[in-house]
Amino acid sequence: MPRELWSRTPCQAARRTGIVWLASYPKSGNTWMRLFLAALTRVPDLATMAGTPGGATARSVLQRALDISFDGLSPAEVESLRPLAYRHLAARTTGAPRVLKVHDQYRDTPAGAPLFPPEATAGCLHLVRDPRDLCLSLAAHGTVTIDRAIAIMADADYAPAADTKGVAETWGSWSDHARGWLAAKIPRLTVRYEDLLAAPAATFTAAARFCGLDAPAETVAEALRRTRFDHLVAQETTGGFVERPATLSRFFRIGRAGQWREALSAAQVARIERDHGAVMADLGYPIEF
Repeated sequence: MPRELWSRTPCQAARRTGIVWLASYPKSGNTWMRLFLAALTRVPDLATMAGTPGGATARSVLQRALDISFDGLSPAEVESLRPLAYRHLAARTTGAPRVLKVHDQYRDTPAGAPLFPPEATAGCLHLVRDPRDLCLSLAAHGTVTIDRAIAIMADADYAPAADTKGVAETWGSWSDHARGWLAAKIPRLTVRYEDLLAAPAATFTAAARFCGLDAPAETVAEALRRTRFDHLVAQETTGGFVERPATLSRFFRIGRAGQWREALSAAQVARIERDHGAVMADLGYPIEF
């Protein structure tokens, strides 16, 4: 089962109303989890991603929630409006919580309010991944060198350029990102990517139930079959993937843990462990150097 990973407070079930933040540093399994949650009730379609949890930074969703346009507003002004938009979205959510993916750090807005307001929050499904493997996926996804990916993960102020469909987000460093969500005073379930691979039935079942979704064993088994890595690769090959960046030939690459042992130099491993060793140890990732 997924462990309550060294939380300062006991893991709680998500509340029945509001938003569940599907929070992760990029390339930690967020897309796989979104597809699984959708696959509990339908066959996922990579060409459209219909029925999967949407993004918390989608410009169209935020503007519609507030009934305004962000045209002409600064990134700081938009960020200060995001909590209000989330409160509106939470107020309109009935039944099971609404799941929204987010790569942002858990932080305050420039106006000093929590970016993810507790009163709008049902919980946080928090995904983490060994940063030694994550840097390989991040490098491939961003078409940058591994050394550049390692540097990005150590940058406390890192914020990627926003695209036209989303508002600006801030990742920060891998360690600060993990610490922020771990310390947030909201119901939370932290799940390691490696546990999704090693014990998929138990781990995905716990995640679905945390999100307030019905997850009997046979339904989970079928959802896992629909989202097996080889199935996703085949779907992307034949029908494409709407969220694949134009610079990539494919989104779904390898889907296994421990790649770093063959792909990273000793110096690269040592740098990652120097940058993130304390949080890695807290999350159960053994330190090699």
